[in-house]
Amino acid sequence: MSLETSTKPLAEVVDYLDGLLHLVDQEGSGEGLLIEGRPAVSKVGLAVNCSLQSIEGAIGRDCDLLITHHTASLSTDAHIAEQKHSRLREAGLNWYVAHNSLDCANDFGTPDALARAVDVVPRGRFRPDGRREFGIHGLTSGHFHEFVARVGQRLGMQPHAWKNSDSFGHIGIVTGGGGRPAWMAEAQSLGCDTFLTGEALMFGMLFAKEAGLNLVVAGHYATETPGVMALGARLSRELKLDVTYIPEEIVETYD
Repeated sequence: MSLETSTKPLAEVVDYLDGLLHLVDQEGSGEGLLIEGRPAVSKVGLAVNCSLQSIEGAIGRDCDLLITHHTASLSTDAHIAEQKHSRLREAGLNWYVAHNSLDCANDFGTPDALARAVDVVPRGRFRPDGRREFGIHGLTSGHFHEFVARVGQRLGMQPHAWKNSDSFGHIGIVTGGGGRPAWMAEAQSLGCDTFLTGEALMFGMLFAKEAGLNLVVAGHYATETPGVMALGARLSRELKLDVTYIPEEIVETYD
């Protein structure tokens, strides 16, 4: 991302990330530097998931540090988690996870970056779970069908959409798996007539229909990619590191 690049001690890069992401506020969340490898960083790979594809992509691109939004654990990967950890260690890769911290980051976090990508002007943040500010609500122009087309064009996928209200223009955003009834209800209480997220539970889709809330579901991976790339842009600009985004082949469908 930057023509002028440098090499930094790992400790300096980690200190920068911890401070930027306010990691102290996420203590105990399983984030930060989870695997320590080589002591210096000149090239950083970023990915949404700690997938085998992203790990091999980072190795193939000669990265020193892999930053992923999602971790690899027993709850997300079952027994494959340890296979991934072993491969990271074997390659000498440093591995940093920024999940809740990136969701809650002001200006460049996952909801902020998604809002910017689809031309939603934020009016404020909200706490879908009552604790953490990982939701954004804001305004946009046009009509519902134009917004759905814009989301698809900007994210490079075909979103699923349900028009449940004639009102449109006040958008609630929670990236990833945000289509939960209580989270949608919180956005609606702020005046939102439309909710944009990555994945929706069956109960979430039913709630949107019955509550009269327009719903756009654009993929867990697709809605969180802009935030990961925004974090990479910060590293490139402020630390002058060589940063590369590693795409993954993800199939997301509700058909």
